[in-house]
Amino acid sequence: MGQTFSSSEKETLLEKDLRRLMNDERFHDIALKCSDGKIVFGYKPILATRSKIFNELIFTESKDNILSFNNVNSNAMKVVLEYLYTSKIREENLNVDNFIEVYYAAAHFKLSFQPEMYIAILSFLKDGNEDTGKKLLSDLVNKFSLTIDDMDDDVLRYLVCWVAKDRLKKNEIDSLSIEGLRYLLMKTIDTKESFATPEIEIWEYALTKAKTYGQQEVQKYLIPLARYINLNRMDPEEIKTHVEPYNIYSNEDIKNTYFSISSGKGLGFIRGVPIFKWKNDKPDLIVSDYGFTVEANNTQSKSILGDLVFKGRGVYEWNISVKKLRKTIYIGVCNINVDLNKNDQDYHGWVLGSDGYVYHEKKYKWYDAKFKEGDKVTVHLDMKYRTCAFSINDNKKPLVSKWNIPSQVYPIRYKGFVIDTIRIYLLFGRGYKFNFVREI
Repeated sequence: MGQTFSSSEKETLLEKDLRRLMNDERFHDIALKCSDGKIVFGYKPILATRSKIFNELIFTESKDNILSFNNVNSNAMKVVLEYLYTSKIREENLNVDNFIEVYYAAAHFKLSFQPEMYIAILSFLKDGNEDTGKKLLSDLVNKFSLTIDDMDDDVLRYLVCWVAKDRLKKNEIDSLSIEGLRYLLMKTIDTKESFATPEIEIWEYALTKAKTYGQQEVQKYLIPLARYINLNRMDPEEIKTHVEPYNIYSNEDIKNTYFSISSGKGLGFIRGVPIFKWKNDKPDLIVSDYGFTVEANNTQSKSILGDLVFKGRGVYEWNISVKKLRKTIYIGVCNINVDLNKNDQDYHGWVLGSDGYVYHEKKYKWYDAKFKEGDKVTVHLDMKYRTCAFSINDNKKPLVSKWNIPSQVYPIRYKGFVIDTIRIYLLFGRGYKFNFVREI
């Protein structure tokens, strides 16, 4: 498929002529009345030739050379006509505010520029803030409300993945609607992709959303969400304290969940592959790029934690790609009550050093797992049995013996020399990849 997007500077002479034809009132012979009440004019020979939908409408439903569209507004119609006339869309004519309407129009007229809109949304999400994806997903679910559950395309999948990688926080106001949240939870209930929000926090977030409609409406809005929230990913105390009081789940469901957990059949605390960002709580470290990049510009040793507490019964892993390495770095997990200001040793928690040794407190032993620039380190954490192992370039080493991992831990990266930039790259479906870039 050819390139759909263009800029006015790169237009061919033919494209410019066709664009002039589109705007030349002398050739307007049909009026397109749009959902916002505005009328856009077109030229029947081009519309009928370029679109099977328009061809059918022009010759079967056109009355007095007028066609009415109840679900396509004038802004989106102009983009559709631009494509039909020139086979291109100017980049400046597609933006976050009109994207969903144009996307709907493209689907309505069965036009072939839908794949290119996937490229556009990548740009919007990259250049926008964390709330952009939530707004777009909510608007799309609302626009396609009658068919959304059966839809499956690149744009929808990417929006779901994008929103899933951002932590849902109950105390933050955002643009994710109740229906947008329902669709997100439905599509990720059994996901193997990256997900940032523990199940109990999904419940708390959903509860907060439902409460915005008033206390009397909580059950009405929460019940459709609850079917996509898995109690088996919560601790019994969390269920008793935060879930049971609202009487959303039946007594039988609650009873079966407690039995499942007590029988050792409970699930991990989070759906999919857990993903975390750097904790932005150190004034001398700059965390940017939505939390996936951290920078430091001094010579002091630095530790930084991920913002996700690993707990419960799941088995988790994440990948770390080492781009540059000059001195020993330490990768692993640490207690949630760790004191990062404690300077009596060069590391914290249960970690693997780039020198091939594993360390805990002031004890260390040979693990035969040296890593260097260009290597990939994988952390394998089993919270059910409280064990940990490491892989170097997919060569998995044995479990570290005599390590008793606590019930709740943070991922940690500790480095004993200056860091220029560290970036986390997402690997949907495999975990996360921490990329150490330009270390000096």
